[in-house]
Amino acid sequence: MTLLQTSRRIAHGLTLAAITALLAACGGSESVNFVPARVLSFGDESSVITADGKKYTINGIVPNSGIPGTVECVFNPIWNQVLATSYGLSFAQCPGSVQGSTPTSLILAREGATATGTRDIDFPQQITRQLAAAPAGGGGINSNDLVTVLIGVNDVVSIYERYKSGEITSPEATSLAEQTGEAIASQLNRITAAGGKIIIETVPDVGVTPYALAEDANGRALLETLTSRLNARLLVTMDNDGRKIGLIEINPYLFAIIGNPVGYGYANVTDGACLAAYPLPNCTSATLKTNPDGSDATPTTWLWASALQPSAGAHQQMGNLASSRAHNQPFSN
Repeated sequence: MTLLQTSRRIAHGLTLAAITALLAACGGSESVNFVPARVLSFGDESSVITADGKKYTINGIVPNSGIPGTVECVFNPIWNQVLATSYGLSFAQCPGSVQGSTPTSLILAREGATATGTRDIDFPQQITRQLAAAPAGGGGINSNDLVTVLIGVNDVVSIYERYKSGEITSPEATSLAEQTGEAIASQLNRITAAGGKIIIETVPDVGVTPYALAEDANGRALLETLTSRLNARLLVTMDNDGRKIGLIEINPYLFAIIGNPVGYGYANVTDGACLAAYPLPNCTSATLKTNPDGSDATPTTWLWASALQPSAGAHQQMGNLASSRAHNQPFSN
């Protein structure tokens, strides 16, 4: 039995409550009631709410609105939205998440972002731009900010596609994945040096996504390896003494769901729920595939919205884990 198989078997026996309790225990027993003034979200499309309130998952729609498919951003919140709401905070892209609140939180993540790129949308530039912006306009990062980070899936896919095209070898691909983990860690240091407190989710295993399941066994194995090596280097190189970074290792929970989908309320953990005619972020609860028995898929009964992005149900659980981690993390200056 491989180490990965052993890890999955162990993970399959864990309940959500046990995982949440384990996460809450990490980083020390002392509990400090850190209450952020705002949430700053960096990363890729998994943390994005567009200007018109759409998300890169299964969007919720207004019932009985008279306008078919009218998106309501309060419904089907994404993970960082769940976290922000737990503190009574909201983003400008969805101010109604918290009734009566003035949006102070910022979504700085960008669709298609990578951890190591040099484009304007990429993770390092997101941080640089925020640090350089004037505080009067919402710029900067300070000790009252809770920063969320979810980045790396696009890097794993890019590296794998380069391998698949013959541009790089498997060892070279693995080395690039490790370098990506180190690069993410270096960017976290920029955030904490400015005073920000961080909630970071490790990269979900790309090897179990619908994208990977369309590849052969060797391709799936390499995608798993790239993800695990990226996360391993991230964990050993980031400067975390438990006071500034709250860590969520998402893959034990992901493996538990895949090993026992019915136990977690999922009817499908292998396919994207959204119809091809409605690619993200235009997918809604009214544009989903059907189950093999002819019943309609729902935002919470399929694990994936698309080939790489989690469903609304998965986002809710990710947000719950993030909220538990943040509220129990002994953050201090």
